Amino acid sequence: MLNSILWWALYLAGGLFLVATPLLLASLYLVHIHRKFSHIPSPKMDSFFLGHIANFLAMRREMKNEDEPMATIIPKWTAECGNLFVIFYIYHPVVVSTNPEDVKKVAFDESVAKSHNTVEVMNNIFGQRYMGRGLFTIPDYETWKPQRKLYDPSFKRSSLKDLLPKFNKCADTFLEKLRPYAGGKREAPMKEAFHEAALDVISKVAFSLDFDKEWSSRRLGLKYIADTKLSHLTLISFKGVMRSFTFPIKRLFTLIHPQEAGMYREAILAMRRIGQDCIEKRIKAVTSGEEVPNDILTQMLQSSVGDKS
Repeated sequence: MLNSILWWALYLAGGLFLVATPLLLASLYLVHIHRKFSHIPSPKMDSFFLGHIANFLAMRREMKNEDEPMATIIPKWTAECGNLFVIFYIYHPVVVSTNPEDVKKVAFDESVAKSHNTVEVMNNIFGQRYMGRGLFTIPDYETWKPQRKLYDPSFKRSSLKDLLPKFNKCADTFLEKLRPYAGGKREAPMKEAFHEAALDVISKVAFSLDFDKEWSSRRLGLKYIADTKLSHLTLISFKGVMRSFTFPIKRLFTLIHPQEAGMYREAILAMRRIGQDCIEKRIKAVTSGEEVPNDILTQMLQSSVGDKS
């Protein structure tokens, strides 16, 4: 009887040791990471092990999934900690800067190393290619430089001056949508208004597309999304990016929320199909000498054809 009790005690002690040792090592590693970045201000964490992921999840529950928490919580943390602070995704520290000069330096200074982990979030959203290895997501400067050169002619002063009528038309549309709120009796939805204005400029100036056009859901292969406007698809894709940031274990998210993950994948795939269709038709028109609209896509294609010839 005594021997049996001793064996059970040894089994229990061994089991506790096997559980406690990794937990202790993980805790020590997290303490080391937190102390390493202790010289940078950091918002209070809701969970020691999850880090600020717990803060995002709590904020999302408070907002009842009506909006993404990052747009609300980042300004709050900026007010508390200043323009520079660090947040922790479990064991991964992320230094956040809301200072425009810092953002400009990181984005355009080739001497500043770009984070592979950050851009990888934009490469793929829950199993669907998003930005892939494009201009925005290439961290290596030598690989990025020749791709950036393709865009240079389209953003010269002389090229942009020719597109001013389109910019002005988008600005007039933006003001017309805000006119009903000019009396001050109703709160203007500025976030949505700026989102639509930015997308209107990009779609018209860059691609001569109507962002309010209804696309065929069958042609785009949509199952979870009813609204096929480009503006709606883009908004869903942005929410998918935010969910990727706040829920870094993508496979687990796909298992827990298959319909939501499917909605994000559908929106991104639909956007890519619309873009592919637009680019292929324009390439055909440019190469065959047809009349084409004056926009950034046409300028890029004509520049590319000129370089090859």
